[in-house]
Amino acid sequence: MAGGLGWLMRWLEMLAVGVFTFEVTQSALLVALVTMARTVPMLLFSAFTGAFADSINRRLMLLSGLGTLTVVSAILAFLALSGRIELWHLALGMFISGIYGTLEFPVRRTMLGVMAGAKAGAAGAGVAMTLDSGTNHCMRLIGPVLGGLVLQKYGLAGVYILGTALFAVAFFLVLGVRYQTSDGGGDSPWALSRIFAQIVDGLRYIRTNPRVMGTLYITVAMNIFGFPYGAMVPVIGDQVLGKDAVATGMLLSADAAGALLGALIIANLARPHRFARIFFFGSCIFLCAVFIFSLSQSYNLSLAMLFLAGLGVAGFAAMQSTIIFTSAPPEMRGRLMGVLAVCIGSNPIGVLQVGLLADWFGGAMSVSIMACEGLAALLLAVVIWPHFRRR
Repeated sequence: MAGGLGWLMRWLEMLAVGVFTFEVTQSALLVALVTMARTVPMLLFSAFTGAFADSINRRLMLLSGLGTLTVVSAILAFLALSGRIELWHLALGMFISGIYGTLEFPVRRTMLGVMAGAKAGAAGAGVAMTLDSGTNHCMRLIGPVLGGLVLQKYGLAGVYILGTALFAVAFFLVLGVRYQTSDGGGDSPWALSRIFAQIVDGLRYIRTNPRVMGTLYITVAMNIFGFPYGAMVPVIGDQVLGKDAVATGMLLSADAAGALLGALIIANLARPHRFARIFFFGSCIFLCAVFIFSLSQSYNLSLAMLFLAGLGVAGFAAMQSTIIFTSAPPEMRGRLMGVLAVCIGSNPIGVLQVGLLADWFGGAMSVSIMACEGLAALLLAVVIWPHFRRR
């Protein structure tokens, strides 16, 4: 539930800030850059977060992050109410939210995997992580539409007042969680030599495990060439489809609706021997659907394609952390989840690329180019790691 509330605010904020930035600046590049502030911390800090997570109590780390976001949202709400909010305030707020996002895989999702795995083994951990991914998709379904409605009716102040309440509730939910593990012991995790040694150990392990290496490669490809399309949805909704903030939010919600349905199907049907194929073919479906969306001039066709894209991304999102978690020994899980978060943090490279391409060729064409690059990267993956296509 705490994860769901955090994801709700993420998707609500992404839509509201993107629409607000484009309305104020009319610059697709600035929309991309403000959006990028949310994902830069994943690239910069996630490896360190993963190393810390193997030594510090994960519950305390999660509480610290949620408490910080509650305060930051309250400050942004005050600035918006007083009429003094500026784009750099929004970018800084997104950056701090991104720092909290580095806790998602090595801290919160690992906690879920540990608790579920203790009860039901690898299959149970896989189901728990798939359902958690489904929670994210559910919030992606609600968040963009809610963000458009709140932005239209109450402005940015309403967005951040709601965020303050959501993060505060999440904080108290985690405060009530009973989580008993052996983490938090050993030598001081603040010693730089220890942190770097743990990161190096994780990288060495990755080289020995083709399942982990292939999964991380596709994660990077999807975050550079696939998911940055979301930064252009406000631009495409306005320039190509001629829709307002609420209708544009529904485009992102269509993606989320497909992803939620896909996650529920996967939770019931997925078995460990199918994880890799679900991950790979889900990624292919997503990129193909995004490519068709970028060519569409019809709002209804755009909705349908983003729904299909969501079905595909369900396989990717559910399996990326599941494959890493179930392939790694317990003592490596935190740092490998941290490396996974670093790979997800490559997203700013793609956001910057799609922003530059949009300035040169327009928002729709930039998404077309990126989707083609992503499909080429997946073709290379299946050649190097044939286990993605084997039964």
